[in-house]
Amino acid sequence: MGVFAPLPETSLSFHRAAFANWAASAAVVAATLSMAAAAHAEVNFSIGVGGPVYEQPAPVYVNPPPVYYQPAPPVYYQPAPPVYYQPAPPAYYQPPPPAYYRPAQPYYPPSGGRPRLSDMQQRALDNCSLLAPREQGRCRATVLSTTR
Repeated sequence: MGVFAPLPETSLSFHRAAFANWAASAAVVAATLSMAAAAHAEVNFSIGVGGPVYEQPAPVYVNPPPVYYQPAPPVYYQPAPPVYYQPAPPAYYQPPPPAYYRPAQPYYPPSGGRPRLSDMQQRALDNCSLLAPREQGRCRATVLSTTR
C-alpha cells in the first residue's frame, strides 16, 4: 500500500441528508454571488418559457349612440301688467347745515414750544438766517422736519 494510509471505516460513511443540506446551501450561495456579480456588471438575465405567445389586440373604441333628450314642455305665462309712467312728485329739500371746521392744530404742541434739537440740527437752523429771506422758511421747515 505504499505511501497512502487507509482511511478508517467511519469516515467513509455517506449521510444523504447532510449532503443534500450542503448542496442546497452551496447552490443558494452560488446563485446569490452570481446575481450580485451580474447586478454589479449591469447584466440582466431572465428565465424564459418557450412556446407560442398570443396577445389579444387592443379593443377598438366605438362611440356610444347619441342620447336623445326630450325638450321641456312649453310654459305659458300671463302677460305682464301694463306699465304706467307718471312724473315724480316735486321734492323739496332743506338746505344743508353750515359747514363747521375746527381750528387747525398747531404744528408743535404749545406746552413744549420748539422741539429739542441736536447740536447739528441747531447749527443748521442757525445757518438758515444766512440764506436769502425767501429761502429761510424752506430751510427752517427742512431742519425742523428731521426732529421727532
